[in-house]
Amino acid sequence: MITQVAEGSGSVVPGDGLVRALVTAIATLEDLVSVGQDSNLALSTLEDIAHELGSLEPAEGRRFVAALERLAVAEPERAAWIRGLPEALCLDL
Repeated sequence: MITQVAEGSGSVVPGDGLVRALVTAIATLEDLVSVGQDSNLALSTLEDIAHELGSLEPAEGRRFVAALERLAVAEPERAAWIRGLPEALCLDL
């Protein structure tokens, strides 16, 4: 299990586990779209996720992006993909 910490604080940031779960779900759905298995349903679900994230209040959006950054630091092997999620989902956060 990866523990994420706020930069310089040494403490776990509430909500990061939820963001990690969401990122895992997005990755799985992207895989399903690319292999064709249930691709229409997976794509529709990704669009629904993007819609919900796009309706975040500005402060929520900033917290989401900050949590993505902490996750990217914790998972360097997929950091570029994680940092690219807002753009990939067409989010204006």
